[in-house]
Amino acid sequence: MTRHYSLLVKLKRVRAINYGLFKRAKRGKSEMVLILRNLALIFMGLTIVACSSTDMTGSWTNSDFKGPIKKVYVVGIAKSEMNRRIFEDAFSNQFFSKGVSSEASYRDITFSKDVKKEVLAKKMAERGCDSVVLTRLIGQRKETVTTSVYDPVYSPGPYYGGYGRYNRPSHYGSWGNYYGHPHAFSYMPTITTERVILTVESVMYDLKTEQLIWSAQFETAVEGSIDKMVEKYVQEVAKDLKEKKII
Repeated sequence: MTRHYSLLVKLKRVRAINYGLFKRAKRGKSEMVLILRNLALIFMGLTIVACSSTDMTGSWTNSDFKGPIKKVYVVGIAKSEMNRRIFEDAFSNQFFSKGVSSEASYRDITFSKDVKKEVLAKKMAERGCDSVVLTRLIGQRKETVTTSVYDPVYSPGPYYGGYGRYNRPSHYGSWGNYYGHPHAFSYMPTITTERVILTVESVMYDLKTEQLIWSAQFETAVEGSIDKMVEKYVQEVAKDLKEKKII
């Protein structure tokens, strides 16, 4: 909803730019004005396309769990040790901001195929954690985004549809005026971009009962720095956990 509102605001700004430039064109600066207008539209279009997003596609909570949790052990499952640390630090910072203690697993172990459940369980107990949250990438796909950037200044429909008989624009007064009325419509080619969408899953377990207490899947676009992408992801995770009264 927020992104849709932001998009509407940006389009209104484009219309305002168009109208101002159109008025200048009438004063004899048509060529430069059209160039500036097109550059403005391209810039706004690229800004719209570049907006990053993370959307939750599903969430489940164990109704038998009586929260909130007190201290969570954070485990990022990733091939890249650097990405794992970024994820775990981001989660820890987000939990801290919500008043929840946490421990990042990378401080205790370096992941490999030889890491056993018993080793992790011992570290969790030593840290005094009552829960564990694990996050992993479970899928990815490519998405093509096509955006048409254009802005007609004319109001749609004939004059009597929106202006009334005695309040129509002056260029409707005669066919000559209408013919000589400057064009107020400019077409811009569509802007097509391709981006990668990751499907990421986070799950949380109660360490005392070993029961799953919460799980959720999110789709996030790979755009900009990984730090920003991860920050947005963990914010959405923490938001859902807070709403479900788990933290």
